[in-house]
Amino acid sequence: MKQAGFAAAILLALFGWMAASVSDEHSATADEIFHLTAGYGYWLRGDYRLHAENGNFPQRWAALPLWWQRPAFPASDQTAWKNADAAEVGFQFFYEDGNDLARMLRTGRTMIALLGIVLGVVVFAWSRSVFGRVGGLVSVAAFAFCPNLLAHAGLATSDLAACLGFVLAMLTGWRLLHRVTAGRMLAAGAAFGFLALAKFSAIVFAPMLAVLFVARCVRSRTLPVSIGTRSARLRGARAILTMLAAQAAALAVAFAIVWAAFGFRFKPTPADTTAQRYNQPWSMFYPPTRAVGVPLRVTKFAVDYRLLPEAYLYGFAHTLHFADGRPAYFLGDYRSTGWREFFPVAFLVKTSPAWFGLIALALAVGLRRTPSRRRVLYALTPLLVLLAVYWAFAVTSRLNIGHRHILVTYPVLAIMVGAVGGGWRHRWLAALTAGLLGWHAWTSLAIRPHYLAYFNPLLGGPSRAYRHFVDSSLDWGQDLPGLARWLQAHTRGEKVFLSYFGSGHPPYYGIRATRIGDSFFDLRERAVLPDLTGGVYCISATMFQQVYTLVRHGWSREHERRYQDLRQWVDGWHHGRDATARDAAIPRLLELEQLQFGRLCAGLRRRAPDDEVGYSILIFRLTDADLRRLLDGPPPFAG
Repeated sequence: MKQAGFAAAILLALFGWMAASVSDEHSATADEIFHLTAGYGYWLRGDYRLHAENGNFPQRWAALPLWWQRPAFPASDQTAWKNADAAEVGFQFFYEDGNDLARMLRTGRTMIALLGIVLGVVVFAWSRSVFGRVGGLVSVAAFAFCPNLLAHAGLATSDLAACLGFVLAMLTGWRLLHRVTAGRMLAAGAAFGFLALAKFSAIVFAPMLAVLFVARCVRSRTLPVSIGTRSARLRGARAILTMLAAQAAALAVAFAIVWAAFGFRFKPTPADTTAQRYNQPWSMFYPPTRAVGVPLRVTKFAVDYRLLPEAYLYGFAHTLHFADGRPAYFLGDYRSTGWREFFPVAFLVKTSPAWFGLIALALAVGLRRTPSRRRVLYALTPLLVLLAVYWAFAVTSRLNIGHRHILVTYPVLAIMVGAVGGGWRHRWLAALTAGLLGWHAWTSLAIRPHYLAYFNPLLGGPSRAYRHFVDSSLDWGQDLPGLARWLQAHTRGEKVFLSYFGSGHPPYYGIRATRIGDSFFDLRERAVLPDLTGGVYCISATMFQQVYTLVRHGWSREHERRYQDLRQWVDGWHHGRDATARDAAIPRLLELEQLQFGRLCAGLRRRAPDDEVGYSILIFRLTDADLRRLLDGPPPFAG
């Protein structure tokens, strides 16, 4: 027993190191700037105006080391703070206040890696309780070398915390349904509260808990109850009512934890005045669509009667609103309403082949007719319910911006593949399992440090992934340090053009480039409609697929007509034939820049990149003649 625990501890320590040690290889991903800035603001000022749409706990947890580091924080008397502009405040905090950004990211990411280790401990303990020591070790090995878990355990975001929250909530809720004690009610309440503060996808836990309750009632065994010095074993209606009361008590504990996280204060700010963002928080959410109408109205009711902190409720409403539709790219298509196939395909191509082998072995061993089969299946009920309900919501979701939204699948599968431990006495099975785990570990080491960009060979691996997936499935803005090294090694006085997706700041990494087509992500003063010449073009995969630009679904005849009209107008404007003031001309210039970039990318899709950085930034070397052909030549119409 001690040897198994020691081996598991070694594997989880290795997991934490692998996740956290690659921090300096990556720039801030798109969401980290908001998490760390908001979390530090919560600690420093007791003010919850920033980034309420993500988990209060992971933001606080990742920013906890900053409480001791005490980096400079943007002033509270500026417009950006008063308007709760997390992007502007975060940019100042990361890049303009003289802080040690590498250290802030390193410590924040390490805190999330620690949560990953805790999750790994739960995986090992749960698997061992069902499948024994060998099963527990198989589970923790599968967990420790999963590239997707390593990717998000090494980022200061909320996805890994949400995984931990779901697993803990299902475990403690299930245990409470089988034995009611004060300790179990407190444990379940703490887990429910943790999940509620980890991410707003926690709403999916409500139907999960309902299904668990029904499954327990069908089981129809006695319910042991031990409160204080009184003990009893209940049956029938009394047992059902007691289980309901115990779950209600746990939810009450969770309710108190949420209030505690916001200082037991309804208003997001400690002063009498509320941040501009919250003065009229519902105007942006109404009229709601049918899909989110009822939840939004319930949330508004909770605000009116102050049932939960305003910042928490605003964050929930914000999440509902933007989950109802957001631009996304998938297998050459663009939508704002999602695809039923998105998450199944993402799982198939971003899961290592060894995982599938382990799953097949676990099914083969676990489905054998043995005296313990029913016991094992019942012990796995909360995991099966978690997978079934979570995937039902995921597949019908309209928010398809990243594989990370099904990350909880992996710790659940890690526990389940522990079933192979039941057949370990067969040498061939032991050898096959060891081989699959070795392959799984090699897969993880081979992609290091680019865990986020892991894709299996099904669609061509990571080097071809940009053709099928972008955004946080592949390109979250993490590769600016790698780009800086590539430019230093491969360019000699050539002009550099950059279209970048993310929250990083290229000049911080010594990248001197002309930004093109990415004004949505470039928060500082920039040249509008810069002159394009031959040189090195560095284009983030998400920008290359035009997710956040005016040009989607390929280059159309309407795009070409508008492009030519604006080119004719700008030529007249530059030569004084049009008297439009510069401020009034800016929107047209930005539109033309977007169209110009769209035409450029449409033409570049017909050739392979000259190189890639971290699989997320595509490199093209273009001559002046190439530019003339791409921008002035025959239109690259789609199809």
